Amino acid sequence: MRSKSRRTEGCMFTVKQFLKLQQFRDFKLIAGDGGLDNVISSVNIMDNPDALDWFTPGDMLLTSGYFFKDSSKIQNDVVNQLKIINCPALCIKPKRYFGTIPANIIELANELNIPVIEIPYGVSFSKIISIVMEEITEKYDVLNRKSLDIHEAFFNISLYGGGLEKICSSLSVMLKNPVVLLDKYWNIFQWSELVGNPKPIGNYLHLEINAPFIDSGLIQTLPVDFENLQKPVVRQIKVDNQLIDCVIMPVFITNAHHGYILVWKTMNDLSEVDFIALEHGAMSFALERIRLLELEKTKNKIRKDFYEELLSGNVKTRENLEYLCELHGLNPNLWYTPALAHIDFYGIEGSDLIEKKRIEEYKFKDILKFLDEYAHEKKYALHCFSQNNQIVILLGMKSDISLTNSFTVHETLNDIIIDLEKFVDGISMRLGVGRICKNLLNISKTYNEARESLRLLRKSKSGIKISRYEDFVVHHFLEENISTHAMKKFFEEALGPIYEYDQKYHSELLPTLEAWISHHMNVAETSRALFTHRNTILYRIDRIASILQTDLKNSDELLKFQLAIKIYRLLDL
Repeated sequence: MRSKSRRTEGCMFTVKQFLKLQQFRDFKLIAGDGGLDNVISSVNIMDNPDALDWFTPGDMLLTSGYFFKDSSKIQNDVVNQLKIINCPALCIKPKRYFGTIPANIIELANELNIPVIEIPYGVSFSKIISIVMEEITEKYDVLNRKSLDIHEAFFNISLYGGGLEKICSSLSVMLKNPVVLLDKYWNIFQWSELVGNPKPIGNYLHLEINAPFIDSGLIQTLPVDFENLQKPVVRQIKVDNQLIDCVIMPVFITNAHHGYILVWKTMNDLSEVDFIALEHGAMSFALERIRLLELEKTKNKIRKDFYEELLSGNVKTRENLEYLCELHGLNPNLWYTPALAHIDFYGIEGSDLIEKKRIEEYKFKDILKFLDEYAHEKKYALHCFSQNNQIVILLGMKSDISLTNSFTVHETLNDIIIDLEKFVDGISMRLGVGRICKNLLNISKTYNEARESLRLLRKSKSGIKISRYEDFVVHHFLEENISTHAMKKFFEEALGPIYEYDQKYHSELLPTLEAWISHHMNVAETSRALFTHRNTILYRIDRIASILQTDLKNSDELLKFQLAIKIYRLLDL
């Protein structure tokens, strides 16, 4: 079944009307008489094939043909692209570069119903543009009335409800083509099919809410910063060796990118009125997304208040706990491990404070989105929320998942960090983990352990991503049993000469010793951790042994240095 051609809509200025104008009586229709009813909404000049992405559907093209005069392939590619972007006519001034218009252009234009018009040599492009635009202006009053009708339809959807499903179906009916609404990650929000579609979307693509829709190959063909353009482009999707014409509209409102609208153009070509409907649909889509996000913020605030009460130990009775857990989707019968994540951002150093804040907020949303989808995919009982630029995680044990010891929990959280840092660009996560809590009423104690673990981890220079409360048992022993004065004196006696040497010569002997011990005296691993050549590490180790007048392989000496380093980090010397 062929797509229906774009027909005259009473108020529109067509190619046929253009050729009937007295000023253009010497223009010759060379090919494509099947497209005489195509609507002209504007006029554009092109002498560069890359400019096609910036054309608006309905632009009649004027060209000398210079850029494709030497290649029949480029000529055919341009004519095919003009069909895809709904160019109403191709006007060529052939005398200078062609003599006559090439036969392959004429043949293809006849096949695609694109009128090819020969411009007499003495007529300037500027004169054509001036006359055509004057004619078009008279048609815009009717177009404006149609635009107001479209605006009212989408306004009523926003006012009386209906959501993304109603927006999608209404837009699909207006455009007489199936429509898909996508988020900014190219995952499906909603779609709407039409009866009689010769190429149903479901026959070609897997349609499922939140499922990925577009392959990376298509995305790479889009213009740079496409999501900020606020104008549609036309592309072809290749599925099962078939090319499907599509129109892709980025939804970018008030400096925020909300997603994309994809028109599966298999039933009707789009007229100028259709593109006005697409713009109004994009605005309605954005407003609905903003409304949903604000609603989600409110829900998250209530949910966050509950978690804060739970983690601070203010939920006292089992009855109250079970009621609140049921309300917020938490299973009170599971064992939970609390973790607290600190996020470092990089790659935004040149941005101002407001822009940095905006980027960080979006990345926090991306992180929480990833964690939610990761939990769903892995079937984990994983509950997360942001708090004071950190992320609180409660990892529970489901009946079909074995998380019965802290080592397994550590491995699970480590996998999450690895996958998360791949999914969200420009972040680095460090995680403090408390012990497993078997009774949710006591979670505040193990949560405080996670906070303490993160505090000590952030002081460490070891490069470790995750620390468990058990990892700092020595720190806890020192804090609870040894006075600050005694600890400081011990450090000065054990590693004071190294500390003073670093202060005097701006060297890094103490951090090197710490990394070397934490990597089990392995020079290669220490070198990688510090991004330093192994010969430099060997030199520093020899220098440390010389300054301290000791054998660094002596187990008693190593224990002393380990304690001194822990004191150094604990007291933040």
